[in-house]
Amino acid sequence: MKRIMSLLVVLGIVGLTVVPTATAAQPKIANIGTHAVGSFFNVVGNSVGAIISKHTPIKAKVMPVGISSWMPRMATGEMDLGVLNSTDARWGYSGSESYEKLSKGKGFPIRLLLTGICNDVSIVVRGDLPVRKPSDLKGLSIAAGFAKAPACQLQTTAVLANGDLTWDDVKMVPVPAPAASVKAVLEGRSDAAGTATTGMPAVEELAAKKGARFISLDPSPEAKARALEAYPDGLFNLIKAGKYTGVDEDSWLLRYEIYVAVRKDFPDEAVREILKAMWDFNNELPSYHKKFKEWSREGYASKHLTIPYHPAAVSFLKEKGLWTKALEARQGELLAKKK
Repeated sequence: MKRIMSLLVVLGIVGLTVVPTATAAQPKIANIGTHAVGSFFNVVGNSVGAIISKHTPIKAKVMPVGISSWMPRMATGEMDLGVLNSTDARWGYSGSESYEKLSKGKGFPIRLLLTGICNDVSIVVRGDLPVRKPSDLKGLSIAAGFAKAPACQLQTTAVLANGDLTWDDVKMVPVPAPAASVKAVLEGRSDAAGTATTGMPAVEELAAKKGARFISLDPSPEAKARALEAYPDGLFNLIKAGKYTGVDEDSWLLRYEIYVAVRKDFPDEAVREILKAMWDFNNELPSYHKKFKEWSREGYASKHLTIPYHPAAVSFLKEKGLWTKALEARQGELLAKKK
């Protein structure tokens, strides 16, 4: 009996020491990196942050500093989550393209937390310009370059390619990010914004002051192939007239998945807390932006996975019946690339 009592005392002491350690491991604040204020990615970050702060013990802090600034901070633990497109995620994970020098070819320790919302993008022009299709852009100035959002340059290139144009056919006005490209049009420094998103606050402002129009892509097989060769992570999506500001007629736009990434070593329990809050309060998302009506729980499972999921996110998707054999295979492929 004395041995049993002694064992119980020891187990009790161990239990008392383990519980505070697990609790202490949970972050009190989660820093979320996004594009600049005025971008749709910033709206996504603020909305996710609102759900986290409202429905978990974690308080979110949104930092609109741009990908090239927030992604390296994943490695130092200064940044916890980040909002980006699937292409920048792929490059950042592998340490390729625009992120090769930034990561010294090693890539950054990012994992996928969830997706579920997509962006529909194209070049945007002032409402008074007689430009409706990509080929009409020849000879015009386009705000692009996107040093802080490298994949956005591919999206702009894809729209030009759709109209059988190259950068030699237009004049580039260098800007760091998508919101800045729309601002350049608003300020009269450029005829067109290189890539803009439906529902983007900056587009709403442009429309209110000067009018705005999204350029509709040519969906013919040849033109579509040219666009997707330039931007292979994209899809074509038909947007009905009047659904979004700047879409005044049925328009084909370029679509891609938006990722909410998380650093590799972010605690499992914190990942579960965030995913549970997003899942349980998914119906609150449309109150932050009307486009979030499209943000379904089923969409948390990527249809075009470019970085591996965080292990706790994999467990969550399995619990919800959303993890598939295709995702399992793709997850293994992506993890194997970094071994």
